[in-house]
Amino acid sequence: MSHAGDLNIRTPWMDRLAHEGASFQRAYANCPVCTPSRGMIFSGRHAHSGPVTGFFDVFKPAAPSTATVLREVGYRTAYFGKWHCGVVWNQAPPGKKLCFQYSLEGEPHRTPEHLRAGFEDWFAFELNNHPFDGQYYHQFELSPRPLPGYQTDALTDLVIDYLTHYDRAEPLFLVLSVEPPHFPLAAPKQFQRFDPATLQVRPNFIEAPHLREQLAMYYAMIENLDWNIGRLRKAVAKLPQFANTLSVYFSDHGEYAGSFGLVERKEHPHEESVRIPAIFHWPSHIPARGSVDGLFSLVDLMATTLGLAEVPVPVWNQGTNFAPHLLGKPFTAPAAVLLEMAGIPRWRLDYSDWRGLVTDRYKYAYYDTGEELLFDLREDPFELHNLAMSAPERCREFRERLLRLLAETREPFFDVLIQHGVRPAEPILDAATGKARRIMELNPFYKL
Repeated sequence: MSHAGDLNIRTPWMDRLAHEGASFQRAYANCPVCTPSRGMIFSGRHAHSGPVTGFFDVFKPAAPSTATVLREVGYRTAYFGKWHCGVVWNQAPPGKKLCFQYSLEGEPHRTPEHLRAGFEDWFAFELNNHPFDGQYYHQFELSPRPLPGYQTDALTDLVIDYLTHYDRAEPLFLVLSVEPPHFPLAAPKQFQRFDPATLQVRPNFIEAPHLREQLAMYYAMIENLDWNIGRLRKAVAKLPQFANTLSVYFSDHGEYAGSFGLVERKEHPHEESVRIPAIFHWPSHIPARGSVDGLFSLVDLMATTLGLAEVPVPVWNQGTNFAPHLLGKPFTAPAAVLLEMAGIPRWRLDYSDWRGLVTDRYKYAYYDTGEELLFDLREDPFELHNLAMSAPERCREFRERLLRLLAETREPFFDVLIQHGVRPAEPILDAATGKARRIMELNPFYKL
């Protein structure tokens, strides 16, 4: 975002939301991959101890959510766009080919009603991975409807139409969840204004023409999203029934976008993967503060939303209510944020589960292979130097701190790995390449 310091891009509507409200400088996705992150957003519980514990898990039918809590106090709830917390492999419409494994071309599966986390009005899909000409399920219909044109444009059209015709007395909790900027990278022609060769890149970006080309398209997708945020904001401004509207803009994870030579990846603990936008905009309630400090993360989103709505936060919630901070009242932010990768599908040998934490200065992670990462974000903001082996005492300090966080959040197994784990000693035969590899070679960041 341009207000966050990116010099390549123009995001006037995101910037306006921030300047008129509050944009967290340090916001994090606790589990940076689609399904568990989305489950965390609506459950207020960490992935390893919540209703959605891994990729392609489902939001447990009886699990409470932001939607069910708000329904209890009189809200109508509506969901538009990508859900990805309800894939049941045989729930495809008539005539559609069933897919029993993940496909980058998306999935035709219909979200069963009991896996929608309490959302009533439904205009959603599990995942398309088609920026153009996708599909969505309308309410209780068994077959999907087309999403003509570019997905972000089409979903925004649906939301504007819904809001324009909303005539209920109940207050509304609505979620618009778009896939772009998500792979496969594509954007409408009018937004493809970026010259790959002139983009300013991060110091950890690995120079390659194809990475610059994909980064240029990624920026185009963001500017299209910003344009659609503007369309939505202008539509809401014309509707008197929504004069008192809280808007929150955030992402479920990040994207390496060429850093460390990775693209279309996000499942490791680096800033490109776990750092996200988080903007709260509520005129006459949230003071216009621009950038705000504090370690905010997605596990806090439910508690903060309920806090701003003056709805009691349930006892089972694991997040922090940042509403006082946003409203300018006394507040103490968490000293650390728990990060993790839980239930990652093993598409490749370098996909691993891990647990970690980030503080104001340091980031630490422990992989299921026994490897550790430790970065000093103040001295090494681009995470080029792993201190795990050169600073064993500090590494031990953060390992113990992580164990305390895991105990507080009911970690079921990583505490055993960290305290009693045995590192694999034998080389691994990589059937994809025919080579023998050591376990540490599979983690591209271990050697940093």
